[in-house]
Amino acid sequence: MADDGLLRELAGIEDACGHGDAEACPDGPLCLLRVVDGLDAKSWLRLKHDLELTNWQAAPPARLTRSGEFARAAADALLNEFLLDEMERARLCQQPLALAFIAPEEPSALDTVFDLVNAQLRRFDLAARLRTGLVAVVLSGTPLASAERTLGAMLRRIRQVSEPSLVCSAGLVGYGGLAELQAGALIKSAQAALDEARRLGGNRLEVAPSVDAVLASRETLVRASEKHFLFTGKKLPE
Repeated sequence: MADDGLLRELAGIEDACGHGDAEACPDGPLCLLRVVDGLDAKSWLRLKHDLELTNWQAAPPARLTRSGEFARAAADALLNEFLLDEMERARLCQQPLALAFIAPEEPSALDTVFDLVNAQLRRFDLAARLRTGLVAVVLSGTPLASAERTLGAMLRRIRQVSEPSLVCSAGLVGYGGLAELQAGALIKSAQAALDEARRLGGNRLEVAPSVDAVLASRETLVRASEKHFLFTGKKLPE
């Protein structure tokens, strides 16, 4: 388990970074690496949760030898954490969000697509390059209809500015906070929409039905059926 010295290091680095100027880093943020003896993955996850170290990632040294693997592993974790926070906000404040997966037809174009997407996002949105070769996009406070227009504009922009024109498929899903939902279910729904876009020939955007709206409708029907049975002794017809 980590000792007090390591915790002081983490706290000191976070405090110092909090006073830095992000605009003074033209190459983007740095990933800081430190080997910690005696700290396994399970202990790290517990430490990360207890101390709210949401921006810190960890990986075995063997992983670091693979080009881009560490960065993409960190991006996968960041996506899950960001989604959890935004989905909680959606439930508490009725602020919808949308999740999209964008897949370039040419895998080597992933970085180019990511840069083009990231340049079109607002400060409080998220774009991440995933280990699966996809670009994930989370649009905060955005209804599904607006997100569909935004993603469509992004894909058109990617085709217009790249030479030769980059072809991408995309899957989109929305969440309005109407029902309890795990981040994994939202990710699965966006992936299914992307798979459908590819099945239909690619170079298109497919939108999945709003999962929580379906769940909320079912919950409403269940409550109505329970009330009807309570007062009449009969179940509503299916």
